[in-house]
Amino acid sequence: MSNEQEIFAVDIGTRTIVGIVLCKQNTNFKILGYEMIEHGSRAMYDGQIHDIEAVANSLTKIKNSLEKKLNKRFNKVAVAAAGRALYTVETEATKKVSAHREITEQDIRNLEMEAISNATDKASGEKGSEAIDSLYCVGYSVINWLLEDEKMENLLGQKGQSISVKLVATFLPRVVIESLISVIKRCELELYSITLEPIAASSVVMLPGMRKLNIALVDIGAGTSDIALSQDGSIYAYGMVPMAGDEITEKICETYLLDFDEGERVKKQLTEEGNIKFQDILCQVHELEAKEIRNVIKPVIAEISSNIAHKILELNKKIPAAVLCIGGGSLMPDFTEFIANHLELSRERVGVRTKESLSFIKGGEGLSGPIAITPIGIAINALEGNALSFIKVFIEDKIIHILGQDKPTVLKALVCAGYKSSQIFGKPGMALTFTLNGKIQIVKGEMATPGVITMNGKNADFDDIVHDGAVISLKPPIDGSPAKAKIKDFVSCEYETTIYINDRELKIKPQITMNNVVADLEEDISDDAVITMKKRELILSDLFEIICFKPEDTKGKLVMKVNGMDAGFATRIKDGDNVKIYWKSTK
Repeated sequence: MSNEQEIFAVDIGTRTIVGIVLCKQNTNFKILGYEMIEHGSRAMYDGQIHDIEAVANSLTKIKNSLEKKLNKRFNKVAVAAAGRALYTVETEATKKVSAHREITEQDIRNLEMEAISNATDKASGEKGSEAIDSLYCVGYSVINWLLEDEKMENLLGQKGQSISVKLVATFLPRVVIESLISVIKRCELELYSITLEPIAASSVVMLPGMRKLNIALVDIGAGTSDIALSQDGSIYAYGMVPMAGDEITEKICETYLLDFDEGERVKKQLTEEGNIKFQDILCQVHELEAKEIRNVIKPVIAEISSNIAHKILELNKKIPAAVLCIGGGSLMPDFTEFIANHLELSRERVGVRTKESLSFIKGGEGLSGPIAITPIGIAINALEGNALSFIKVFIEDKIIHILGQDKPTVLKALVCAGYKSSQIFGKPGMALTFTLNGKIQIVKGEMATPGVITMNGKNADFDDIVHDGAVISLKPPIDGSPAKAKIKDFVSCEYETTIYINDRELKIKPQITMNNVVADLEEDISDDAVITMKKRELILSDLFEIICFKPEDTKGKLVMKVNGMDAGFATRIKDGDNVKIYWKSTK
């Protein structure tokens, strides 16, 4: 841009493209120039670019015209994506961790990545594993962290058996972003910033004093009617009704046998009184009162406004305080009255906002009405730094456009590039799960070794900030080894029997079975094994085997006592018993 306080902004609509050059003058804004043209063909459907070359040709005409008018050269442009394309998903993720070690940054990163992956799958619906290829994560924010279901400000360094995160992730379909960027490139422009159309519009029609109110903003375009709802100072919900101005045009064409362009011309004259002259496809000329044609389209307007009202109630769960309408379709006769009736609002609570109502906008004579709101909003959002700025990053020779205003990290760049948590941090080794005396036991596998990051040829960390043009490379992580354990690792004193033989302590190992087969202490535990472990039931003769004592080696009379009492080979031995065994001479 030739001036930091000057911006070239474009609103690419279904029917028209509006380009303006806006500059800031103290607390006001001035339109230095504008151009508005209709697409030469049906290059856009419902706000989505379908013919990139056709849209690029239209944008190039606007750019060249404004450059000639203002004697300036434009290198960058601010644009907006349709709000109906936005997906906002609230999700959570939970991971089991060892209660014996502190929670690390890697644990937290893995948890975040899993939550984002869950959000992507949720936003994509049936797309499942293809979600990350079709949706673009434009940002996420953590609602809260939880340690064993208790809210925490920070999990780092804590100990517990489980950690959780709740977050809100915001997505746009990649095709929306990529098609806009493709158009811009063909016009020899760079993307300065991108915002969402309802955010752009609300920034100029919902002034600061209004933003605490529960207001519905409705943009009635050509292909769709987009809805945004404000509350407590921000937009909290978006919606779309797949009906708008085109349905009205099509009704006119169907009734009077007109081609689409002639139907559009007739529709635009319906706000005026008097007669309208038009020619049908059979070359017959007709002249009718505007009132008569308005009566023909009234059922369509009633249907569109009814659908809009139902969508508002569905999203808002209640009647809003007011409805603000923008877009060319909002000028249709009786439109606001129908919406008011469907919502049971007074007519004064539903209004149309136009450029003329914006006292802080100067210049731009000829650019008027509700159609001017969104392009002005796009420009102001870019000048005020409220739009989404994108930077270009190269990851393994792939160009990725990521949000730049939030100081994106290497990790966020990898997320935008479609990397899964396992591709960045690796997979921990498979855990070993078994039951011991009816209780589930889990032995965790080895932790993975995260991938090694380089940025611009130097070693980097996942938290390092990336800048425009950064070249990032990721050496794949090393997965952790699966868990292993032996039976002896789980033998504790509660299962051992302690006997004292001739005042010397003897610990007798427990009786063990694994999957109903007698098992040895050195055996490896198999996954899903069922292990029983209990104290051995002993008689005195069992001790002879354990201590390798042979009573048949006669050296006199064998004396056996248990806790000072005479005993025999079949005497039962209990934990803690004191046993005396000795030979007594018979001479």
